Amino acid sequence: MSEPEETEGRALRERLGALRDESPSFDFQSALHRRLVDAGPPDPSPGWDWVRWLFRHRAPLVWPSVGVAAGVAAFLVLGAVWEPPAPPPSVASRPLAVPGTQVPVSKVAVIKLDFTADVAVAQADFQVSLPEGLSFWADGEELPLRSFQWTQALSAGSNVIPIAVRGQRPGRYLVTAEARAGGQRIEHDVVLEVTDG
Repeated sequence: MSEPEETEGRALRERLGALRDESPSFDFQSALHRRLVDAGPPDPSPGWDWVRWLFRHRAPLVWPSVGVAAGVAAFLVLGAVWEPPAPPPSVASRPLAVPGTQVPVSKVAVIKLDFTADVAVAQADFQVSLPEGLSFWADGEELPLRSFQWTQALSAGSNVIPIAVRGQRPGRYLVTAEARAGGQRIEHDVVLEVTDG
């Protein structure tokens, strides 16, 4: 080490050694302690310190409040985003159902109408109506009728009545069958889809 550095180091040590430890008197410590106790804990500073203080000191109130707020927020978000399913179309506006029978234009379709009766009926009146584009078929030829009516007895249980029809052009058609016995009226709708070929 060089001599000027040694001299500076010695001078610094001497000055540091000359410093005295002046601790405050007991009266000062007591007075400071009383003033700090009287002032109470410091207010939390705004921001995250305040949030941490709140969660530490007010947890029984804060946690349930946070849960309720999260539930309300989820409800509002889902209410804004979720769309309820559309109601089913009314009977009047409902499109024709999936066809019960498909038949090519060149073929004859046999529609089997099943009328079920709880008890035997001596006399029931039936009517089958065809829309334009379909025709009844019997003995290998087309019948010119649009509607066909007859009377017959019904036995208890299932009564299957076959009806032969043929489509004149492709499309979806609704065949309507109706039975009346006494004061009761039973109606069947059958969808027939006529296809090319």
